[in-house]
Amino acid sequence: MNVQDEGPAWLEDQDRQRIPIRGSCSIGRAASNQVALASDKVSRRHAMIQVQRESEFWLVDFGSRNGTYLNSRRITNPQRLQHGDRVMVGPFEFVFYLPQSKQRSKVETVFADRTATDIRGVKCWLLVADIIGSTRLIKELPPDEVPVMTGRWLAECKQTIEEHGGSINQFFGDGFFAYWRDHERAPVAVAAALQALRRLQEQARPGFRIVAHYGDVIIGGLSLGEEERISGEEVHYTFRMEKLAGKLGEVRLLSKTAWERLAALVEARAVGDHAVPGFETKVPMYAF
Repeated sequence: MNVQDEGPAWLEDQDRQRIPIRGSCSIGRAASNQVALASDKVSRRHAMIQVQRESEFWLVDFGSRNGTYLNSRRITNPQRLQHGDRVMVGPFEFVFYLPQSKQRSKVETVFADRTATDIRGVKCWLLVADIIGSTRLIKELPPDEVPVMTGRWLAECKQTIEEHGGSINQFFGDGFFAYWRDHERAPVAVAAALQALRRLQEQARPGFRIVAHYGDVIIGGLSLGEEERISGEEVHYTFRMEKLAGKLGEVRLLSKTAWERLAALVEARAVGDHAVPGFETKVPMYAF
């Protein structure tokens, strides 16, 4: 394990060595991981800790054979870490540290360094994917099967998004939020990612929904991770689209603005004009 200078948060191993967490921190048996653990009980790509928003650190298991444990309980979905949590990977145990004083000093430093040019409006492609009926799955499936299934799904989706030029910006309880900055070839990349995710939907459980939108967002502001902070009404709109897709019984939904730019690249059918929850205007929606 490579131990570096202390960051705003860190893992402390059983020998009381500190491993700083900056941005995405991968954990696994492969030497390419930020935290490389030499044990047959650790998968090559076992888990990761990702920084999200202001001082949010999320633990994500990638369907590892022996599981990732948070405070002695195997995690089935991404979990937000709290100061003092115990993280167990194979025979290794770590304590997660995020002192409040560290949070405040880091926040003050980031704000002090920000300029008006750091916060800007850009056009982005936005995607939300969410497992359907995750609570039901937990009740129906054997306890050890759920974390493997959901973890592998997250790993496959992450690889698919990144292979097509996108990034996962946030993990949440049973899904993720991804984005692409707009550029000349972005529609082709997004269309290819959507088709790859559709093939994942058709392969096996878990069932999941995909919604995609295109619009203006704000990039910048306070962020402690490698991923940029993305905010604005269009982000809220995309998350609400997922709720609408569930109400309509659709597993793949495109907004009007996304469909206008993807019409030559994907096949879709109109599903009528609908108002996204929280937004009054009815607009055409498309299932692809």
